[in-house]
Amino acid sequence: MSMLRNMAALLFNRFTLAFTGLVLLSLVIWFIGPLVYIKPYQPLESESLRWALIAALFAIWVIKLLFHWWRAKRMNDKLMGQIARMTAGRDTPQELAPGQEEVTELEGRFKEAVEILSKTRFGSTESGLFGRFTKRYVYQLPWYLIIGSPGSGKTTALANSGLDFPLAEQFGKGSIRGAGGTRNCDWWFTDQAVLLDTAGRYTTHESDVVQDKAAWSGFLQLLKRFRGRQPINGVIVTLSVQELLSSTEAERARLAKTIGARLGELCDELAIKFPVYVLITKADLLAGFNEFFGQMTRDERAQVWGFTQQYRENASSSVDPTGQFTAEFDALVTQINRLLPQRLLAEPDLARRGLIYGLPQQFVGLRELVHQTLQEVFSSSRFKEKPLFRGVYFTSGTQEGMPFDRVLSALKRRFAIATPLRPGAGPQGKSFFIETLFKGVMFNEAGLTGRNAKKERQLRLLQAGGLIGLTLALGGAALAWGISHQNNLAYLDEVKTSVGTLRQAAEEAKTGDPENLVALLPMLDHAESLAVSERYTGSPPLSWRWGLLQVPKVETAADTTYLRLLEDAWLPGIVRQLRRSLQQTSTSNPEASYEALKAYLMIHDADRFDARTVKAWIRHEWDASLTPQLLQAGVGDRLSHHLDRLMDDRVVISPTPVDTVLVEEVRQRLAQMSPAQRAYSRLKQLLITGNNLPADFSVVRASGPEAPQVFSRRSGRPLTQGISGLFTYDGYHGVFLHELPKVTTLLSKEEGWVLGQADGKRSTAQEVLTGQVANEVKRLYLMEYAKLWEDYLADVRPTRIGSLDQAGEQARLYSSANSSLEQFIRAVAKETTLARRPDADADSSGASTSSWLGEKLNRIREEQRQLSRLTGKQVNVGGLTPSGTLEADIVDFRFREYRRLATSNGSGPSPLTQSLQVLNEASAVIASARQQVKSGGTIPPTLSSTLERVRAEAKRLPPPLNLMYTDLAEATSTMVGRDVRSTIGGNLNATIGDFCRRAVLGRYPFTRSAGRDVTADDFAKLFAMGGVMDEFFRSTLQPMVDISASTWTFKQGVDGTPVGGSASLASFQKAATIRDVYFRAGGKAPGIRLDIKPIEMDATISQMVLDVDGDVLRYQHGPQIPKSMNWPGTRGTGQVRLQITSTNGENSGLVTEGPWALHRLFDRAQLLPGNAPEKFSAIFNVDGRRVRFEVTTSSVFNPFRLKAMEEFECPSNL
Repeated sequence: MSMLRNMAALLFNRFTLAFTGLVLLSLVIWFIGPLVYIKPYQPLESESLRWALIAALFAIWVIKLLFHWWRAKRMNDKLMGQIARMTAGRDTPQELAPGQEEVTELEGRFKEAVEILSKTRFGSTESGLFGRFTKRYVYQLPWYLIIGSPGSGKTTALANSGLDFPLAEQFGKGSIRGAGGTRNCDWWFTDQAVLLDTAGRYTTHESDVVQDKAAWSGFLQLLKRFRGRQPINGVIVTLSVQELLSSTEAERARLAKTIGARLGELCDELAIKFPVYVLITKADLLAGFNEFFGQMTRDERAQVWGFTQQYRENASSSVDPTGQFTAEFDALVTQINRLLPQRLLAEPDLARRGLIYGLPQQFVGLRELVHQTLQEVFSSSRFKEKPLFRGVYFTSGTQEGMPFDRVLSALKRRFAIATPLRPGAGPQGKSFFIETLFKGVMFNEAGLTGRNAKKERQLRLLQAGGLIGLTLALGGAALAWGISHQNNLAYLDEVKTSVGTLRQAAEEAKTGDPENLVALLPMLDHAESLAVSERYTGSPPLSWRWGLLQVPKVETAADTTYLRLLEDAWLPGIVRQLRRSLQQTSTSNPEASYEALKAYLMIHDADRFDARTVKAWIRHEWDASLTPQLLQAGVGDRLSHHLDRLMDDRVVISPTPVDTVLVEEVRQRLAQMSPAQRAYSRLKQLLITGNNLPADFSVVRASGPEAPQVFSRRSGRPLTQGISGLFTYDGYHGVFLHELPKVTTLLSKEEGWVLGQADGKRSTAQEVLTGQVANEVKRLYLMEYAKLWEDYLADVRPTRIGSLDQAGEQARLYSSANSSLEQFIRAVAKETTLARRPDADADSSGASTSSWLGEKLNRIREEQRQLSRLTGKQVNVGGLTPSGTLEADIVDFRFREYRRLATSNGSGPSPLTQSLQVLNEASAVIASARQQVKSGGTIPPTLSSTLERVRAEAKRLPPPLNLMYTDLAEATSTMVGRDVRSTIGGNLNATIGDFCRRAVLGRYPFTRSAGRDVTADDFAKLFAMGGVMDEFFRSTLQPMVDISASTWTFKQGVDGTPVGGSASLASFQKAATIRDVYFRAGGKAPGIRLDIKPIEMDATISQMVLDVDGDVLRYQHGPQIPKSMNWPGTRGTGQVRLQITSTNGENSGLVTEGPWALHRLFDRAQLLPGNAPEKFSAIFNVDGRRVRFEVTTSSVFNPFRLKAMEEFECPSNL
């Protein structure tokens, strides 16, 4: 039977029918095609043409098959592609709308699933070709949405459903994220359906109303986006027994309204009618459930416990969908009662029998709760179209928690019976009434869901649109020409109006100030945009084209008009501005006079005209003359734009003649200027604006990527800015020296026509510029070179150190191999050693020798200068002139310290390496100090001496090295002192402070009036030898404290200030006194020893008895014999009793109890000092009768009046 069904499916599927039809059509084309005659042609007469046509038909069919296959796969991959594109769109951080973060997380979660599901197909168990054709992609499976409040058991029900999960090997059994609390949404991919387990807060919106609502809306949009025609096949609503039984009526109503609202949103958003299945989960929480059903077999537990309503396709929307609930529920109760006798007979335990017997009553108690909730959920007022309510089912996924016994609770309330709580069942691995529910009920009804009418309507409209589009295409061409004709006519009318406006503006410009170029801007802007229409932006739209476009022709004519206006109306104003700037140039700024003269002469001479030079000077004048308001308004940019249009790729000649008088006046003024200064100014400008300069020198370029961690700028400028490449070693040797002869020659030729020199003078000027003046130019350059580098090095400083950790890290960065600091100093040394030949680096020994020799020569030359000043004569030692070389005199000598540091003498390390070794040692010491401070230990004794070495080394170093060393030392000492205080204070408060305050504060004997006592254990833990205070002092504070004086004081720390204050230290000194008094033998428990001797008592007393915890002293007016006593005593009762017996036989006395009973007894006595510190008298008054004792303690400190204890305060910080 199965084989026949497969054969029928294979013969009558679309593939077979389409292939058969193509074969028949091909036969018709081959045999009947030659007979087709369309006067005067027979198009299918040729065999090759018929073969081509048949091949084309089959190709179209194959392409269609591939397209359908691609579309099916694309639908499966669409989720991943869409989410990837959405993720790509969020590369730049931006403020997200409420809930958007969770929508994004849902998309990311979905993407995780589809990455593997995009290649997975489900459903068929058949093998071979038929099985391959019947498998389905995941988007083709039924999809079910599960909603419910948080903790209602959605995820647990799915995890114990017994469904098959084909992706178990990749993601484990169950959802992609697994069972448990569902934060956003879990995707359960079975071989029969996809179940979407939503977050419970999406149902209740109780976590964050705005965010949860937005996330829920975004979740629905995801469903619509990826399964537009049939987003879901059903909805599973979960209500737990716990929710129903433990909630109030108002809470249940609110929950029902919330679920109903979610269903209503599904109906509205998805626009389909879908079945709704209600699962009453956690049924095991009904008292007696586990006892009643616990013995069922797996097959029995796989049954459905609930009811499914009869399906009515055209049921009226006014009919209550839950109308059958009561009858169906009563049938379930009847079934339980039918099974009840059998379960009672099978259960031997009486207690379990009672629970089994009560289950029907417990179950009946759910009827009205469930019915009311369902009625509220499916209330007709909230649905445009009611969802298809299919039934109610009771399930249990895991058996844990305390069952609800409503019957017993009612009896307890009625008869005021107090019964012990019955412990809940431990977690079990059984599931009840779930497996068949999914496979046999829900999945079989996947076809009940309707399709999205909107999507279906869109599909029909798309098909109709194709036919309509084909029809409209024929008339579209004619319509396009008509529209294009109208648009171009309107455009020409618009241009005609603009031309009239431009003509009027041009007439007005003739009467204005010709030098006011800003006033001409509106006219020029209008002329430039003459061909631009307001009816489109950018290029003309397609509706303007179709062979009738007039815009290019108009643009050509408009551009000609614009350029003619620039020459006729704007150029004269520019020439007048050049003339005015030439008149206003000051004699103190010869460079400006020279540039203005050159630009003025260029615009009057076509052979000399250079657009870049002229535009540069004109822009310079505009930047200086325009107000900040005009510049901010963009006027300067507009002027520059029109200037570029005027002079780019054109030779522009002034319409007015040269003012020869003015030119001659300026030339005479420039002739008085130093040729060297004029030449250097011109040379520097040419070189800086050229393209041959090497890269600028900056801290980042010289020191590498770690530079921002090491350096900063005093001026606040970025580290990427530095010194122009012209003022570097390569700029000097590779550009300045190389270009100096050529540029000076060029300048000499240029000055000839700029300054109007005759041929003889021009020759002399050329000789001067290319001869001795070149040395003066070189000197000016080197002086500026040295000044720039001095200012730059003074501006570089170390980064600010804000913590001890950073100080250690900075020391490591400074001293590490090939560190940024070392690279920077070596780079500075290289850039400031100009006397070295460019090829000197090839021979390191030669470089060292040359550098060393240069140092010697510099010293000799300095001595020569001093001798020359003293004698007034030229002194020449060994053939050396005082000036030596310009590079050595002006640059190298000033920066000799950097060269000394970077240059190694012989085979040993360089002075820079030796200096950094000091920081390397400091780094280790700082790291050790940092660890010691963090652990609460002592500071390494070598820290102070190491920091002094760093400070001494800083005095021998140039900037910024000296600042780095000094800042490191000062910051380290400051941070160590601060962190030591902070760490010790924090440890002190954590180790002692909190415990001390809880143990001592407001307790006796520290507070004499307190009723609560300090416990002996707490007292010992705090004050004993090795207790918390003694241990903390010995391990942490003792090396920092001077205990030689009567009052302890802190020693000075590494930063020169005391580590802490006197208040906390006084607490430790008092604690030491308490330890010496109460723990003299080094014991772990407090105790005191004393001798008590009766001195006298009233004559009315016949006998006195003092019982100190088992040590008894009796006195009857006899010999006064002292008694040695210990506290605590041997009996361990913690009681002290003083009893007297009067002569008439009456007894009275004093009794104290507790760990400090002896102290409390002496508090009732009058204490008088004795003749020695350890002696005192205690006088007791018992009912008007006096007893006097002499007490001798084992310490000179009286434990009963111990000042250290009375004044003790718990330490909190330093």
